[in-house]
Parts: sequence; structure tokens; C-alpha cells
Amino acid sequence: MNESTAVTTHQPFDKMDSAPLFSVNPGVPIEEALERAADLMLYVEALSAADAFVNKGLESAIVQTLSEMAKALVKASKSGEGEGKR
Repeated sequence: MNESTAVTTHQPFDKMDSAPLFSVNPGVPIEEALERAADLMLYVEALSAADAFVNKGLESAIVQTLSEMAKALVKASKSGEGEGKR
């Protein structure tokens, strides 16, 4: 990776009692992070369209978690773009 490549920043997510359980690691090339976010949203779309879960609470939790992961990747990428423009 060359020095002009924009990379992600640290982005915590999935908080429990205000403490983050997970985070996006800093230093991942933004293009790769956004590709992964797109993959996660495709999983959300497929799960939502399939209506395959009998337990709707479980389905909702899975969709929410995948969505939070994708959102964190996008936020970490947007922050990284801003830092790369200094």
C-alpha cells in the first residue's frame, strides 16, 4: 500500500452498557472496507428477502448486527478520507 492510499480509522460499534464490543481496525484501505460493507449489506438484503427464519427476533438481531458492521465500515472509511486530505 502506498502512502497516498486512504485508510480506515478506528471505529467502535455494537456497544453494551456504553462500552464498544467490536471495532473497525484502523489502516485498512478504504476501497477494501467499502467492498466488505457492500457484501454485508447484500447479506442483509438476502436474509430479509428470504424470510427463512421462524424466530423473527433472531432474524432481526442478525440483520441489525450485520447492518451495524456495515455502517461502522462506512463511518471508518469516511473518517479516513477526511484524514487523508490533510
